[in-house]
Amino acid sequence: MTAFAAMVSPAADGSVTVTATGELDMTSAPTLIESLRDAIRAYAPTRVDLDLTGVPFMDSTGIQVLVAAQADVDGDLRITGTSPAVHRLLQLTGLLETFGLTV
Repeated sequence: MTAFAAMVSPAADGSVTVTATGELDMTSAPTLIESLRDAIRAYAPTRVDLDLTGVPFMDSTGIQVLVAAQADVDGDLRITGTSPAVHRLLQLTGLLETFGLTV
């Protein structure tokens, strides 16, 4: 199991990038939720970019976090990168386009 972490980086254009690393599951989901909420409260971003390139595994709890976060930022959550496993999960659930990704 890979330890989970989320790093928040504000950008000059008013957006915020959250870079996640490690396995995103029931145990680690609260860390991502809090990081996203903290970023929204602290920066009131125009858009949240979420980089999941460093996430080798994500279960249904991760999907729930992403969908909830999408609502928290009024639909302006964009996933900017994924690992192959996460990309496949988003593809299977029909969420690729929702988060700005393509097949």
